[in-house]
Amino acid sequence: MLQEVRTLRLNEERHPNENEVWEAHRYANEKHCIVQLQWFIPHYGLKTWVIAPEDNIAELLANLHIAAN
Repeated sequence: MLQEVRTLRLNEERHPNENEVWEAHRYANEKHCIVQLQWFIPHYGLKTWVIAPEDNIAELLANLHIAAN
């Protein structure tokens, strides 16, 4: 079965914060799609997280803190 993928990109050059991860997860659930959350980090380039409706939000937030450090 195919599932739609939508891309959400941060406007600023930084890691996403908890609210933005919550928003992306909520969007995936509301729209029944997969979200590619993208952001740009200078010297590292474009980063992407794939967030599916069935993903555990607690794990996403834990990974956010690991990725930001």
